[in-house]
Order: sequence, then C-alpha cells, then structure tokens
Amino acid sequence: METVRLFYALWPDAATARRLAALQAPLSGRKTHVADLHLTLAFLGPQPSSLVGMLGSLPRLLDCPPMTLTLDRYGMFERKGIVWAGMSSPPPTLSVLQDVLADALEQRQVAFNREETFRPHITLARKASWPDGLEAAFEPIEWRAGGVALARSGAVPASGARYQVLACGGGGSALL
Repeated sequence: METVRLFYALWPDAATARRLAALQAPLSGRKTHVADLHLTLAFLGPQPSSLVGMLGSLPRLLDCPPMTLTLDRYGMFERKGIVWAGMSSPPPTLSVLQDVLADALEQRQVAFNREETFRPHITLARKASWPDGLEAAFEPIEWRAGGVALARSGAVPASGARYQVLACGGGGSALL
C-alpha cells in the first residue's frame, strides 16, 4: 500500500511569508524555505494514498472565515531545537477551527496524532539555538489567514520547497 505524509495547515500569502522569512536572518540551524512557512492545524503523518481525494475535499467543507492572526513573538521548542514565530494572543476562532478539523477527521476514522494542547506556531528554523541578543518580541505581522490547505510532505524539486499543497478550501486561499 502506497502512503503519503500529509498535514492540514494555514498557508500565509506571499507578502506575509516574506516578512516571516525576514525573521530568520538572526537564526542558526536549518531555516524553513519561504514556500514552506505554514501554521499546522493537524499532522496526519503517513496515510494511504487512496485517502487523498477524501482528505482533499475536507477543507472545502469547513467553515473557515478569514481571521487576523497577529504574529508578534519568537518562541522555541528547546528539546527539538525549533525556533518559531507565534502569537501572544491567538484568536479563539483559530482553536475552534483546529477542533472542528480534528473532530471531522475522527468522524471519518482518519488516524492522526490529536495533540492535547494546540500550540499554534510557524517553524522558522530547526536544529537551532536561541541566538544571543534575540528579543522574544518583534514588530507584529498582521496575517489575514483563511482557507485550510491539505499538504504533502516531500520535495518539490522546482521550488526547493519540501511541501506541496494538494487542496485548499473553507475561506479562500492565496494559493488558488
């Protein structure tokens, strides 16, 4: 059985992605490609490729009104060496969207790792350490997010990216 590594995410528009990429300048480690910057809502991991059609239709069924995410701080998952951009105050609608998506996956009996605590963030660098002098806060980035994307993990040779968006829906997207 052929499998593909999948996840659902919010993908920033090009201008927001460029501003996020600029935050990587002081960071060490393996920096996330600008085309790969995203906010994961649900990581599905390896899934049978036969489910891609059904999983790709799910974002169009979600009620995902556009929401403003104010990215205003760096953070770090020290154990994994991940430096990220996040929000001091995520809007409640973001957690609701993540819960609705997770419930929809469970109703469809899709196996995935449902995290107990949703910690919305955008990975900027892996295998990184906190650089001396890096302030936790930065000039806020207002991101008008909308449209959940189903993405596949795996190299996209033409762009240098590691992720490929397979489907979008539920509020529109800059990708379509």
